[in-house]
Amino acid sequence: MGLSNDKKRYRKKLACAAAVAWLTPGACTLLLLFACSAPVVAETITQAYGKWQILPTPSAEGESLTLSLKAEKAVKGWMKTSVPILTIQCKKGSAAIYVETGMALEVTVVDQQIVHLQIDGNKPFTQRWREVTNATISARDATPLIKQLAQSQKLTFEFTPFSSSPIQTEFAVAGLSAYLPQLAKACW
Repeated sequence: MGLSNDKKRYRKKLACAAAVAWLTPGACTLLLLFACSAPVVAETITQAYGKWQILPTPSAEGESLTLSLKAEKAVKGWMKTSVPILTIQCKKGSAAIYVETGMALEVTVVDQQIVHLQIDGNKPFTQRWREVTNATISARDATPLIKQLAQSQKLTFEFTPFSSSPIQTEFAVAGLSAYLPQLAKACW
């Protein structure tokens, strides 16, 4: 008796994720998000809290965890519109946060992307994030930010696309606290 198509697709994604596990966290996340993603997403979600999605990971021992969250609405930059994606990736005690903007970022000094964040109604703050690709940036110190987001409802994220004014996007981060036990095991 053969496997169902859904199980075959899930196994294919899992095999793809295992094949890229040796890459850096940033490259692994990007490959998981783009190269390994098939048109079917629903079967990859084992359990979702809020709007968060768990992406399949190659480790069955809980040593890694990847969560993904789409922005509430599309944003428009120079000649492009996209829906940014916030990704939290934990692997063997190392935490990372990425935002895939979906559009080229402003040209800056290497690893000097300036972003502005506001968590819930608190005072906005500025950080310098690393450029992973020309459309993806990552926080320099992810663990404190993950812990803040786990106690929050909304993240307002401002970045500057290439040849555009700064734009803001919002992520409904509610529900992240439900993943804290898994995050604690995989991240810190």
